[in-house]
Amino acid sequence: MPKMSLDDIFDDELVGEVEVKVKEVDPEATRILSSFEEINRFIDRYGHVPGAGAVKPSVSERNLQLRLKGLLKDRNALEILASHDRHNLLKDVEKKNAEVPSVGSPGEVEFPAMSLDEILDSDDELLSTESDDIFNIKNVPTSEQKKVSKADWKSERIKCEDFDKFEPLFDECMKDLKSGRRKAIEFQKEQEIQAGEFFILNGVTVFVAEVGETQIRNGKKNARLRVIFDNGMEGNNLLRSLATELYKDPNGRRISSPVSGPLFEDVDDTEKGVLTGVVYVVRSLSNDPSIKALDGNLFKIGVTKGTLEDRIRNAVEDPTFLMAPVHPLRSFALMDVDPIKVENLLHRFFSEARLDIEIQDRFGRFVKPREWFLLPLPVVEKAIRLLFAGTIVDYEYDPGNGVIVLRKT
Repeated sequence: MPKMSLDDIFDDELVGEVEVKVKEVDPEATRILSSFEEINRFIDRYGHVPGAGAVKPSVSERNLQLRLKGLLKDRNALEILASHDRHNLLKDVEKKNAEVPSVGSPGEVEFPAMSLDEILDSDDELLSTESDDIFNIKNVPTSEQKKVSKADWKSERIKCEDFDKFEPLFDECMKDLKSGRRKAIEFQKEQEIQAGEFFILNGVTVFVAEVGETQIRNGKKNARLRVIFDNGMEGNNLLRSLATELYKDPNGRRISSPVSGPLFEDVDDTEKGVLTGVVYVVRSLSNDPSIKALDGNLFKIGVTKGTLEDRIRNAVEDPTFLMAPVHPLRSFALMDVDPIKVENLLHRFFSEARLDIEIQDRFGRFVKPREWFLLPLPVVEKAIRLLFAGTIVDYEYDPGNGVIVLRKT
């Protein structure tokens, strides 16, 4: 079936029966393959194995070096990676492992005991972390250290395969800046980094397309982002990493929302490159025992024409949020599409998983929230990505098995 536009999708009835179930993927094998492929891409780009370059490795390169060492010690991983070893990284490893006596659990290789001095002198991942370069930090960073830090950020960028979807948005943003509808203002706080926002970093315009689960540590917010750059690249960076770079760049800026015009009103089908809202996924932090018992599989899927932070600010007084605070899990920027249509389609797609609940609001009235669903979070993410890819009409949700399956044609 050819790829459909979002307008075609919204006109489809999303009905049908199960034809073929999506094959369950071994999460451990997927994790191993993903880690190994990141190492392969590093070698493709720099021409050497992580940690074997002519200069001291950066933190991210050091992390890949440790990851490779761990994979080479795992027999199960070696079997999974055998057909993906395009750089011959696994060469002779099986032979060496076979010569080492094994007394541990299957899939693990035991090595001869080492003295404490040998352990401390070794380059072992057990004693290393992503931040082990902290021992090399001086009171005043040298210019070379600053260069390494900057290269670290850049090394995480890869080609954005679907940049054609974002390019009109960058064009529209630049037009707004020239016309004065948007302003480039000083970046001030990490809370400004949300899905759908633009920034200027080292002369490059950055668009935050997705925000992963928010973590709060020591009062600081952090989350994994998908950021798109106006040069056709993208990165999978941490929120605080982006914030740090913006703080460091004397010309780092946040681009404001348009001060006039119907940015968040009905979208004209002839207008392209318009940010129309955000689709979000949150979980409840309610203390109600019946709701807490569902934690881990109960999620609210909604949209907002403003920011997610504004939308959830008064959740404790909003029956649609179960009269309780919520924790953001995912948010995705919407472009050139009516957010209400997106919300309705996703709610219809997961209608059989909708939670049947009644909540009393602060005025004593009973309300039935319609945006909460009992299903696995990865399934929600997959549905949103299928929607953006224009192929969601080929699938349906199987509540019995908790998976998305192909529809019959």
